[in-house]
Amino acid sequence: MPIRLVIFDVDGVIKESPDPYSFLHRHFGTTQAGDRYLRAFLNGSITYDEFAQLDARIWRGRSVAEVKAILRTNPYVAGAHALAAGLRQRRIPFVLLSSGFDLHVEDIARDLQASAYLCNELLHDGRTLLGAMHVYVPWGGKGPIVRHLLHTRQLSPEVCLTVGDSSADIPAFAEVGHALAVRPGSPAVAAAAHATFPDLTGVLDWIDLRP
Repeated sequence: MPIRLVIFDVDGVIKESPDPYSFLHRHFGTTQAGDRYLRAFLNGSITYDEFAQLDARIWRGRSVAEVKAILRTNPYVAGAHALAAGLRQRRIPFVLLSSGFDLHVEDIARDLQASAYLCNELLHDGRTLLGAMHVYVPWGGKGPIVRHLLHTRQLSPEVCLTVGDSSADIPAFAEVGHALAVRPGSPAVAAAAHATFPDLTGVLDWIDLRP
């Protein structure tokens, strides 16, 4: 059956940096604290929501315009724009699903003309960051979100494709009929996908070869 919906992870798949949090930390000189919070989450000492709040608190008072300008310097993965244009030409809607945050994802969705995007929300008053985040897409929590997305669009898993790069995307892979690993971060991610790619340039051809 032909693909009728594509769900993309963002960081490491569409944009080069695998993590918008560490990308901002590098620019603001807060990498040491960010790494400490990330280690605490990965070893189970804090929840993902606690990790997100701690990161957001570091950036409190920063300019929204400055944050968005920094994130725009994160390069697109090769083939991203051509793939988005090809999907639009074929009338295949695509959704961005990210554990990152809206100040990054919303610009990408607008740039690529995605049909929708789902991510966390870095709170601000329109000018400055407030030091808090609403977590809608926790790390590793994409499976139920993909399931709900297919349900609301009345699509069967067999006509849906998910594209990801990390272990957090494996639960999303399991909810659809087709899964691609782009720049996979581990052998486990590659093994969970139906095919792997070094960038996005070959993905459209792969989609076109589906029966």
